Amino acid sequence: MDTRAKVCLIIGGILLLVGIGGFALGISQVDDIEEGVPVFALEDVTNGTLMVNDEDGQGAFGFTFYVEGSFVDANYDGTWDHCEQTSVTVTDKPDIVRSEWSSDGHYLEGDFYNEVVSFDGCDSNPDNKEFYHENTSFIKLGRACYACGTGAFTFESNQSVYVVSDDDWDIGVEVGIAILGFLGGVGSLCCGIIFLIVGTILVFTLKDEDVQPMMMNQDGQFVIQQSTSSTSQVTQSTPSDTVVEPYSFPSSGGTELETKEE
Repeated sequence: MDTRAKVCLIIGGILLLVGIGGFALGISQVDDIEEGVPVFALEDVTNGTLMVNDEDGQGAFGFTFYVEGSFVDANYDGTWDHCEQTSVTVTDKPDIVRSEWSSDGHYLEGDFYNEVVSFDGCDSNPDNKEFYHENTSFIKLGRACYACGTGAFTFESNQSVYVVSDDDWDIGVEVGIAILGFLGGVGSLCCGIIFLIVGTILVFTLKDEDVQPMMMNQDGQFVIQQSTSSTSQVTQSTPSDTVVEPYSFPSSGGTELETKEE
């Protein structure tokens, strides 16, 4: 097999293995992401107390409130009914950390506010819907204690609510690894397949450059052994001795007459 074909096949095989490993890594991180979704810190309660742990001193993300139900605007007033029917009151909260990222939370002062998808509140439009981890049984009501520092957070509500600590949604590293794993896997697989195809083509198109052996026979001639039964001979010229003989003049008829006369 030609060396170039071998190199292509080896590189293709290595890249193929790297691609499979990247996919396996990405899939494992997807499982970690699913397991990393926080459970409700409080379930089916009308009051409760939660602790805020602001480890970096920059303020916490706070808490998200859900209710069991569906997005309905029965009176067509432009607001989801569950937001109008459920009231949450914060009775105690930590101090607000006034950092740059939480500038939107400065004026909220840690109190509860209605929010579904964004700060737009509970506007009843088809795009303004959010469920708890794609579970349609629990719909988002709002948030509280946005940008709070370390301390106790206490609330009361007129209906049962379900509360999630937003600081538990720390899955950024897993998401990054999963993305890198899938992207790296796809790239390596594509390159590996290309190298394998090129290597396979080279196997059938390139021939080895064999070195033909040379032998010397008894006559001092070099013989090149071919792949077939025929052989070609290369004769090495050797210097030969040249014998110089004296030049003899041809005999003439006159001389012969003189001899007879004598």
